Formats: sequence, structure tokens, C-alpha cells
Amino acid sequence: MYSTIILASLLAVLSWVGIDSASKIFIKRLGAEFSVLVVTASGIIPMLVLFFTIGNGASIGTYSIANLPLLIATSMIGGAALFLGFLLVYKSVSKEGVANSFIFIELQPVLLVIFGIFALGEHLNIYQITSMLIVFAGLMLIIVSGRLRINRQLLPTAFGNIMWAIYWFAVIIAVLYYHNFILPLLLVRILSAVFAFAYFASANSNPIPRGVGISLTVIALVLVSGLLDGFGNILFSFVSFSNKVVIGSIILTMEPILVWLVGLLIYKESITKMQKVGFAVATIGYVMLALL
Repeated sequence: MYSTIILASLLAVLSWVGIDSASKIFIKRLGAEFSVLVVTASGIIPMLVLFFTIGNGASIGTYSIANLPLLIATSMIGGAALFLGFLLVYKSVSKEGVANSFIFIELQPVLLVIFGIFALGEHLNIYQITSMLIVFAGLMLIIVSGRLRINRQLLPTAFGNIMWAIYWFAVIIAVLYYHNFILPLLLVRILSAVFAFAYFASANSNPIPRGVGISLTVIALVLVSGLLDGFGNILFSFVSFSNKVVIGSIILTMEPILVWLVGLLIYKESITKMQKVGFAVATIGYVMLALL
């Protein structure tokens, strides 16, 4: 079972690394709002497939009327947080690139580990606490400018990743309370797509942004990204369902490091010396968190 948890976490990380790395391409061509809509909507497909093939006991009839308010609340909160996370991060990618935007994914494992300890009763030692403090110190170095002033351009991606962590809080609560992960995850995803559609419809007078019809390759890329994101969410929900949030979160620390390297090596994005130091400090904290 332990090896299955490790494998599921690694596959989730690889899925998200691919999506994050490709996001700069389709966001540039399609815009942040439309990209969020397509990714959240297409991510429903693998969840629907799993729902109708496996089910995991996820029948609406298994939820009593008395328990429905919790399911509705977690679905609404999780759906809104997932949508806002995508919107804030994708808007940041269009301005700051993938290296600076996705390095703040580092916030999620730390917040999820804390959540696993206080909400789920999992354990953390003094070395892991020290590791998380080092991670936060590295992130602070990344978010400040050369004169030690806050870089406001990076605040949206920081808040976006906090929103993603809140999304996972809501999903994990529902998954563990109802003892299955498929239906709660599916409902949250559907609501996130509804929020994305409402925002896109209200923010754009033209329903199809410029460039959408130019390249089928870009359309295919964003659709596949949504499918992979849905797949990654299924895998990490399975990890949470197995009550191994801390282990999965520690493995999740690989994601921002790999995406950061993609931004530098493939997209040739520029970062400041202080941000390099911050990345090195945060990476040391992550390695310590994973090993200790």
C-alpha cells in the first residue's frame, strides 16, 4: 500500500509539472480567463469516467439529507478556491513567467502538512518544522525586490496557491468524512468550471478570445492539460483518501523545483540574484522536509 501511495503521488507531480510547464504557451495564445475555463472544464472528464466505471460507492443515495449541507459547503468552497487559484496564478504566468509564478506552489505542501497535523492527527517532528520555516524564508526572498520591497506582481500567484491549498482542505474534509473521493472531487470540479464560465462570460464581450481559432495545437494542448490536471487531482485525492496527506505533500515538493528549472532552461526566463538565493534556500528546506 505504501508503494502505491508513493507511485500515485509521483504520477500526480509529473502530471502537474507538464501542465504548469505548458501553461505559458496556451495562456499567451488564449488568455488567462479562457485557459482557466478550458482547464477546469476538461478536467471533469477523467473524474466522470472514474465515477461511472468504478464509483467507489459514490452514489448520491449514499448521502443522507442531514449530511448534504457539508457536501454542498465543501463543494462550493473548494470549487471557488480552485477557480480563483487558477485565475490568479494564470494571470501571473502571463506577466511573470512560469519560474516565478509556480515556485509558490511550495506554499501548498507546507500548508497541507500543517493541515494534516492539526486536522487529521498526523505527526511532525522538530526537523520538519525547521524545514518549513526555511521554505518560508526562501519564498520571502523570492517575493521581495532588490531593495527588499514586496514585488506586488508576485502577490497574485502567492494568494492563488493559498487558494489551491484551501481547495485541497475542502476536498480532503469531504473525502475523509464520506469515505470516498470520487463524488466530492467531481462536484468540486464541476462547480469550479461553473465559476470559471460565469467569470469568463462576464469579463469578455467577445465569447471567443483572439487567437483561439488560429492553432488547433494550442487548443489540443490546453485540453490535454485539463485532462492531466483532472488525473493528477484524482491521484492526490486517492492519497488523501488513504490518510497519507503528509507523505503525499512532501512528494509534492518536487513540482515547483522542476517547473522552476523548466522556466529557466527552456523558456530562458530571467530572475534576480535574490530570487536565485530564495529558490536555493527554499529547495534546501524542501529537501530537508522530504528526507526528515
